[in-house]
Amino acid sequence: MYFLGRWCYFKSLKSVQTAFLLSVYVFILLYLYLAVTSLLLSKISLRVYIFFSLGSDSEFSVLRFPKESHEGFARVRVSFPAMSSVSVCVRVQWDTEWTDVSTVFSYAAPVLTNEFQLRGRVDTQGRIHLALIIHGKHFPYKASFANDGAWHHTCVTWSRMSNHWAIYVDGDRKDMGSGTDMDRDIHGDGILILGQDQDSFGGNFTEPFFGNITDLNVWNVSLETRHVRALNLCSATIREKLFSWNLSLIDSHHVVKEVKAPLFCPGRITVYL
Repeated sequence: MYFLGRWCYFKSLKSVQTAFLLSVYVFILLYLYLAVTSLLLSKISLRVYIFFSLGSDSEFSVLRFPKESHEGFARVRVSFPAMSSVSVCVRVQWDTEWTDVSTVFSYAAPVLTNEFQLRGRVDTQGRIHLALIIHGKHFPYKASFANDGAWHHTCVTWSRMSNHWAIYVDGDRKDMGSGTDMDRDIHGDGILILGQDQDSFGGNFTEPFFGNITDLNVWNVSLETRHVRALNLCSATIREKLFSWNLSLIDSHHVVKEVKAPLFCPGRITVYL
């Protein structure tokens, strides 16, 4: 009876150990299953969110510069301070039939007309190349996009502290550089003109732009790439602006028409900074 009791005791102990090991194995397998499932679901849900957030038509107030007249311009009625940094972003739709040099915007100061300017020209391959002028120094035409008649979001940034400038197209940095002829702020009390180069302070216009312009905004900071990408997606930025697109603050030549136009925004997404 003693040996029979001991045998039963070891038999039951072995069963308990086996059951314990099995429960551990099951727990590990269940944990791995839940972890993998959670990971897969998070990826799927992220993709679904992006899918539904991509693509929306938004209506913008637009200034139309017709090529029937070379006189068209628009003046931003805002007083600008001296700026140690600046960013200008704008959506442009180029007239595909115009191939000469065009001025998207020009900022002229009383002491220097070519203080800050964005201009473009079309090459033989049908691409529009952009160039910056800062403190009168004309940088090369390099950043480009297709002359396809579509809307394109462009941003230019400059900082005196870093001595760097950049040109962005549709959220991507297409060109950058450093160095200007003068180590100083951009002069204040200037005139910002859309669609024309200023050969004199506020006048003697040349090299007109033909097409449509909207959503022009100005900051006295040099925006980072993450900010520009968010703006390209029609997302707001918390950065305070010197000028926010508002046609009531713009005086236009009579040939420039104010119209409404739908724009396709790639989508508003959450950007984790």
